[in-house]
Amino acid sequence: MEDLTAKEVAAMLNELADLMEIKGDNPFRIRAYQNAARAITGQSEKLIDIVKDGRLQDIKGVGEGLAGIITEIFETGTSSQLEELKRELPAGISELLNIPGLGPKRAHQLYYELEINNIDDLKLALKENQVQTLKGFGPKTENNLLEALLEYENYQGLMTIGRADKLAKRLEEYFKESDGLWKQMSFAGSLRRRKELVKDIDMIFVPAEDKLEELKDTIKNYPESEKIELAGDTKITLQLENGIKVDFRLLEEESYPFAQQHFTGSKEHNVVIRRIAKEAGYISNEYGLFDRETDEKVTRINTEADLYEFLGLSYIIPELREDKGEIEAASENKLPESVELADIKGELHLHTRYSDGACTIEEMVEAAIAQGYEYIAVTDHSESLRIASGLTVEDLEEQAKEIAEVQKKYPDFKILSGIEVDILSDNNLDFSDEVLEKLDLVIGSIHSGFTQSEAEINERIITAMENPNVDIIAHPRGRLLGKREAYPVDMDKIIKEAARTGTALEINASPSRLDLDDHYAKKAKEADVKISINTDAHHTRELKDMELGVSVARRGWLEKDDIINTMNSDQLIDYLNK
Repeated sequence: MEDLTAKEVAAMLNELADLMEIKGDNPFRIRAYQNAARAITGQSEKLIDIVKDGRLQDIKGVGEGLAGIITEIFETGTSSQLEELKRELPAGISELLNIPGLGPKRAHQLYYELEINNIDDLKLALKENQVQTLKGFGPKTENNLLEALLEYENYQGLMTIGRADKLAKRLEEYFKESDGLWKQMSFAGSLRRRKELVKDIDMIFVPAEDKLEELKDTIKNYPESEKIELAGDTKITLQLENGIKVDFRLLEEESYPFAQQHFTGSKEHNVVIRRIAKEAGYISNEYGLFDRETDEKVTRINTEADLYEFLGLSYIIPELREDKGEIEAASENKLPESVELADIKGELHLHTRYSDGACTIEEMVEAAIAQGYEYIAVTDHSESLRIASGLTVEDLEEQAKEIAEVQKKYPDFKILSGIEVDILSDNNLDFSDEVLEKLDLVIGSIHSGFTQSEAEINERIITAMENPNVDIIAHPRGRLLGKREAYPVDMDKIIKEAARTGTALEINASPSRLDLDDHYAKKAKEADVKISINTDAHHTRELKDMELGVSVARRGWLEKDDIINTMNSDQLIDYLNK
């Protein structure tokens, strides 16, 4: 059987429901699929165990037919019904659902009344004001859709750093199998600078002696390549099956540190570096550093650090190379001592099977111990977030008993009781102070009411921060990379109020969020606001996303002392108590 989580199976059921709704299927049947998707994510045990035991129909809302579909998904990794629907409907119609504000019902109207099959059809219809003629749309809805479409298109051709990392890992594994063909290999570009959105992948190679042609052939034969766009002596460009491009640079060993620096960028950073070199009487490029008068190459540079030192600068880590003050700081030896992944001592935002997580408390504890952590905080969703099976007060009390039991088994590891409590649209928190004050840690977050005004959103967050029980504000801007822009919020004001109330702000390390971003993380540091880097993990494997959060922190000039979960367990508990 496929090793799938309830969340992954629920995603397939919801996709089925969406396509059925676009097609105009029976609404009661559609609702049954949606209800089943919610029901299976709310189970306290692993879904695969329920399937193996033949107990799917014991779950409320899962009848014989749905049980058969779920079992098929586990056995084959997909649903024949889903695949059939995909064949029946135009290939581009599913993409319409990626546009914010365009759900299956509206997609159904567009498809059947205007014959809109894909993004290009929609763009043309919006341009010609055809959409506003449909019942239930109108000029305002049409304008909102146009703005949402433009926002969606801005992200096309870009991938999240999490997705880019997976692609980079496959590339690295492929070339490690032929390590006799190259002496040095590294990534460059925005991937190496750890930008949240990456356009393409850059790789630098120093071929082994007499192995250039073999290495070039190996590159061209990369199994995920769809076509070779360029095949020169020093550069090869592949387009992969998913449309992503990979640029390979092939250089001599003596050029390697210069190529690393040059192709890592950013463009703005390199412009200043070249200017500094020019003022010192040198020309700097990807091949070396050359005397402007004699054209002789400087030979005593073996690493990027040597190059920066030669130009009178401290070494600048790739994450900071954006021409945002790092060169001036490097010239005065005032760069931050950037936080490292090894500095993180624990995870303060994760979910278990009590809400929409896939694993037990003990499984999350064991995974955290394997990461080398000293503590975790169990922070499931609160009651109002029904889509995520939010906890009632009674559930929270039951969970506290289980935490105490698991704690006995792991006496050297600290398990904090916590909650991710919803900040409701009326400014109230989802649980009373009487409930919250019994917990070790409280995270406040917004999951609804995104259409409120900036003033209303600001007031919700600030009111939550003024509550002495709230320790952290999670994913403060509410964005989903490539899918949903941030809700309207004045982050400068939020940071100022966080400093006043002593509330920490979160860098959410989930690859779909990375919120706060590096810009506001730096502003928070400058305002003496503490940061918590958390993965928001819903599965043990997602704890490894911490590296992405640390990358944001490094890009935001953060140091170890700026981050609360670099504290050891005693220091953290003392901090939370204060």
